Amino acid sequence: MSGKKKHGESENAREPGKPEAQPKAPPEPPAGEDPLAAKTREGEELLDRLKRTTADYLNYQKRMERRLEEEKRFAVRDLLLDVLPVIDNFERALKHAEEQPEFQALLDGIRLVHDQLLAALRKHGVERIEAQGKPFDPEHHEAVAQLPSEEHPQGHVAGEMQAGYRLHDQTLRPSRVSVSSGMVEESPAPEDKDESAANEGTEEQNGRGPDEPADD
Repeated sequence: MSGKKKHGESENAREPGKPEAQPKAPPEPPAGEDPLAAKTREGEELLDRLKRTTADYLNYQKRMERRLEEEKRFAVRDLLLDVLPVIDNFERALKHAEEQPEFQALLDGIRLVHDQLLAALRKHGVERIEAQGKPFDPEHHEAVAQLPSEEHPQGHVAGEMQAGYRLHDQTLRPSRVSVSSGMVEESPAPEDKDESAANEGTEEQNGRGPDEPADD
């Protein structure tokens, strides 16, 4: 009889006369430890590991959701930076057209397009930064000059050269502003000094000091 195994014969088929292989028994718990207590401890360790893995996954999922939301909110940042100079030119055209009464129809058309553009940007979280008269804030304002002002206290924005905008809660472009250095200190008028000097000279010519009474 050939020693080769027949096709389809199991590799684990026992040879005649040999006892059937028994499955391996689970490892025995340490001596003196209750088997039930060992299994309970092992189950608690597995449950604790599962809880930690689940918590890590949930935290990762939340981080990814926040990241995707952040990228979605600021995906148009570069586009908006290119659009802002267009708005600046619109506002320059509006200012110039307001000085030309014969261009009233053109002025109305430009103002309509300008307002529509700003409304579209507001729908995507873009808002103009209010700067005029506000305390200077380096996060939202860029100082280009410091000028005395009787209208605005020291450290407040006295004038706006270029409008600034924010996207949601971040500054998209700071406002370019002039900052008030406070009121101008008044100095004595030059004519007052000249008049005082002239009076002193006249008194000296009359042979008396400035505090001496005049002769009758």
